[in-house]
Amino acid sequence: MREGSIRSDIELQAPVAIAVGAGFKREITSLTAMQNFLKEWPPATQDESYITALRSCEAARAGEIDLDKARQAFLVFAKKAGIEWTGADPVVKLREAKIRRSRARESRTQNRHVPG
Repeated sequence: MREGSIRSDIELQAPVAIAVGAGFKREITSLTAMQNFLKEWPPATQDESYITALRSCEAARAGEIDLDKARQAFLVFAKKAGIEWTGADPVVKLREAKIRRSRARESRTQNRHVPG
């Protein structure tokens, strides 16, 4: 890649999955999608990893770094921001935890009433 040449949108070889909303998965599939997501990130939570990810996207667009380096910077940002997709659906996890608590309460209640 020639240094200083501006690149149009580039598809990522492997999309970046992030968690948005109430356990919904969003796949970031291109350089433009990464940049747009970062530009919409709340200013109050823009930390060093955010700045690195945004600058990396800009450098990839300019052809100064490989797209994979920008993707890696975005992944670091996502992890630090707590939005990295882990594959675990939070709604399902909360439901499972509620069921476990309910069963534990039932078990304790039954054990108290067992004649001894």
